Amino acid sequence: MHKSLTAGAFGGFLFVLVAGALMIPRQDQLQLGFIDSQAVIGAYPGTAEAQATFAAENDAWQRQATDMQDEIDRLNQELERQSMAMTQERRTQLTAELQQKAMAYQSFIDEVWGQTGRAYQRNQELMRPIIDMVNALLEKVGQEEKFDYIFDAASGGIVYADPKYDLTPKIIEMMGTGSGPDLH
Repeated sequence: MHKSLTAGAFGGFLFVLVAGALMIPRQDQLQLGFIDSQAVIGAYPGTAEAQATFAAENDAWQRQATDMQDEIDRLNQELERQSMAMTQERRTQLTAELQQKAMAYQSFIDEVWGQTGRAYQRNQELMRPIIDMVNALLEKVGQEEKFDYIFDAASGGIVYADPKYDLTPKIIEMMGTGSGPDLH
């Protein structure tokens, strides 16, 4: 019984000591913060205007793509319906025209909605001033309020970091001097 009381008393003392240490503010603690970038960007009045502009332009591209697809469908139906009554020359001509329109359609789709297509570029162009403003505000808040890191809850990435934590120059220097680990 005596051992239990001693172990219990020591455990209680240790708990109070650890709990007290956790409540003492330390000068070297990291200052962390986070934002929800989607909510921030969505709250900015200029975002709705940029999105409306993009949607209108995207709708125009969509109508153009639909017109192209309708023309392909029309030619396809004509070829199917009149194939037996057509001369070989007309069938060849219509097939070539159909292939040309299908390739033009696919090219248009890639040009507009491809990985770095016009839609992507236009969206970037419209959103860049808003994103630049948010980044400038993050930089200002990070520096003025002495945050070490600010995270984005929407993407899970770091949107601000105190430059003193940037290890890039050190790693580059180590690579250049050969002082890194032997990777061979």
